Amino acid sequence: MNPLSPPEALSLLFAAGAADLEISAGAFVRATATEVGSETATATAPRLSVATGMRLTGRVLGPDGRPWEVGLTIEDARYHSPDLATIALRVVGVEVDRTRRTANRVPIGGVAWLEAVNCQDVVDGDRVDGTLEDLSQTGVAFATRRILRVNDRLIFHGRFFADEINGEVRVASVRPAQSPGQSIVGCRFIDLDGESQRRIERILSGGRTEVAPSGVDLGALRTAAGQGSVHDGDGWRRVFRRR
Repeated sequence: MNPLSPPEALSLLFAAGAADLEISAGAFVRATATEVGSETATATAPRLSVATGMRLTGRVLGPDGRPWEVGLTIEDARYHSPDLATIALRVVGVEVDRTRRTANRVPIGGVAWLEAVNCQDVVDGDRVDGTLEDLSQTGVAFATRRILRVNDRLIFHGRFFADEINGEVRVASVRPAQSPGQSIVGCRFIDLDGESQRRIERILSGGRTEVAPSGVDLGALRTAAGQGSVHDGDGWRRVFRRR
């Protein structure tokens, strides 16, 4: 695994011009870059939320799709406007992000549509359409033209040929897509029903996972078939008799 360098990390972090930086667990501040160097960047941020010496954390996906955590410190914070401060940021560390998806991701095609639950720039209940990029046991990525932010929550619906996956997701990363005007949104599943979990297992295994129809125990069918007579068929019929 090749490490992500500070210049690469800063470039990815501010690729869209602005980044949501974590200032504490679950609390974020939006920084808009005005200048990006090799290990430093100048940006504007909400004046009352930042101060000299503060530590911030940014999260990016490397070129190979691996998640990285970028440690930053504010070397200087100065008045910019009644609402904004100008901050000088320096990279102090780049490490693999252990909080993000570690399960193997499988590239996959299909369509996604989501319903906003709690988003910064999308009205609650509004629909977000996208196309699927990859899938894992713990999350999913899709391309969309809508503006989503890290920590946004949505109800996810994805269709992979005949299979449909439904569940609640939280946005973990946002990066520019190759198509102009689109972003790749990486999400972590935070609430997924049992049937959707089984469908994900089947999709990731290439359809090799055996899923029994609802109400039918395949193990019982095999046992009954082995015990019953090949002539009268009572073995398998007993499985379906009402008690």
